[in-house]
Amino acid sequence: MAKILIVGGGYTGFYTAFKLQKRLRRGEAEVTIVDPLPYMTYHPFLPEVAAGLIEARHVIVPLRRHLKKTHVVQGRVISVNHAKKTATIEPSAGKTYSVKYDHIVIAAGSVSRTFPIPGVAEEAFGMKSIEEALAVRDRIIDNFAKAANLPKGKERDRLLTVTVIGGGFAGIETFAELRSLASAMLSQYPELTIDDTKFHMIEAMSRVMPEVSLRTSHWVLKNLASRGATVHLDTQLTSAKGGKVELSNGISFESDLIVWTAGVMANPVVRDMDLPIDDRGRMQSSTTLQVTRNDGTIVAGAWAAGDNAAVPDLTGGGVGGMCVPNAQHAVRQAKTLAKNLVAVLRGEKPVEYKHKNLGSVAGLGVGYGVFQSGKLAITGFPAWLMHRGYHGLAMPMWERKFRVVGGWIMQFLVGRDTTTLALRETPKSYFRAYASPSAK
Repeated sequence: MAKILIVGGGYTGFYTAFKLQKRLRRGEAEVTIVDPLPYMTYHPFLPEVAAGLIEARHVIVPLRRHLKKTHVVQGRVISVNHAKKTATIEPSAGKTYSVKYDHIVIAAGSVSRTFPIPGVAEEAFGMKSIEEALAVRDRIIDNFAKAANLPKGKERDRLLTVTVIGGGFAGIETFAELRSLASAMLSQYPELTIDDTKFHMIEAMSRVMPEVSLRTSHWVLKNLASRGATVHLDTQLTSAKGGKVELSNGISFESDLIVWTAGVMANPVVRDMDLPIDDRGRMQSSTTLQVTRNDGTIVAGAWAAGDNAAVPDLTGGGVGGMCVPNAQHAVRQAKTLAKNLVAVLRGEKPVEYKHKNLGSVAGLGVGYGVFQSGKLAITGFPAWLMHRGYHGLAMPMWERKFRVVGGWIMQFLVGRDTTTLALRETPKSYFRAYASPSAK
């Protein structure tokens, strides 16, 4: 029986395993998937989780529940020796061990790309995980409660200032959703007004959302400005030390919530494998999603797709000739990869991956959105409905779709949930506060 090892349980890893379950015959292959987390996260919904519009558990897909024919290992693949077809796994509990495989799928995804800017690592949140989205939500809600008890001044201003670094899709959606959350919470705090809240976005380029037309990006800027948000274009963050934001344009201010969304890079774990990577740290992949050497020849038994792979874009629309790192490609590449892997196992010829971008859609808070497909651009409420419709359908697994849509219906009927659960970080404090001291 052939042994298939999948490194990573994100979009690409999950869908590859899910499709292999359906395509493989009984006894044809044994599939193992390794990931530090027991679930796959649907990243497009993280801004809505941060804004209190979606329950956090509804946007994650438990691996063991839906990959019943796959051996799920919660841990990390810390190295790969493809010459010997062995991988070293560090489980979440227990000793590190090695496994043999016949085929390996590199689907480790991406991580936040940062720069050595003072204070960023210490002060900023990312927006790549459900845990980060929850922490951002709790921070902004907690800050409102604290600010309501303070007189006007420096301390209150800091609590009510939100800063987002990066004006791509992830940054704009996060920024706009948090602005929407803050505006909604004002009705609960008569001590505060919209003028008390300060929202700053920092973007190094001369525009936001390069995936849409310039005209559409200008509409986004006007919409954000009308809602009391400030976007600093052609501006770089020079320091965030101690929560003091300093910009290249000379402006500085205190901010208690800083979110970093300025791009991603391939998961560094791929560098610990004896497989070819490009100058950006991505696994070199062919149009059939097989790993290739520098001379273009195929590395037998090695496959790569998703954000950690440089996959040629046959439509000609990719950046640098490669598919851009987004969910559209990750999911579709996974399906093609599973089909090709099974074909190779059966001595058949793999097919090339080709997918033309269907367009881009983004939610900018309740009632606002943008959609762009070619020259067609839709903004405002219709685009917001399209955003929810598309992602509601794209959410993996029907039971998850029902949970998300059901949450939207409930939110429409009773309003968004603005309850903070920040104290979950120290759950024992309640018990310890009243527990009898230990006997001496």
